[in-house]
Amino acid sequence: MRIFVFLHVATMFAAVSVALGPGLLLERIGHSGDVRAIRRAFGMAAPIVKLIPPLYGLGALLGIVAIFTNGFNPFAPFLLIAYALFILATVVGIRVNNPWFSRVVKLSGESPDDAPSPELSAAIDDPTIRWVNWLDRLIILVFIFDMIVKPFG
Repeated sequence: MRIFVFLHVATMFAAVSVALGPGLLLERIGHSGDVRAIRRAFGMAAPIVKLIPPLYGLGALLGIVAIFTNGFNPFAPFLLIAYALFILATVVGIRVNNPWFSRVVKLSGESPDDAPSPELSAAIDDPTIRWVNWLDRLIILVFIFDMIVKPFG
């Protein structure tokens, strides 16, 4: 039943690609100062961003199925680390990333075309989102390390 391990890994790769790929591009477009580009890019990204929670949810579900269909110990240290990382990433997404994205979409729609409004500039330059973007990337690296090395056991 290694198929569920494959499906879990493939789904998580898709989720990470959908979450981080557009995010890197949106970050660059946001810092361009081109309000029309910001408005259009964030608007076009909205349907993609909506795929992030279901992909991660499906990946988590497939991971749980893989644990039990392959006889893994659900309390193995590497899995406990993965659960904690997943919860952390989920909380960060819900509490920081999603509200920030929605705020930029809203503010770009309200901003004049010739230059970002002070509110839009402040949202794009928010130091919290810059820090969280690096945290997201670090979480992914720790996930990869955890899944490959399987520390503490």
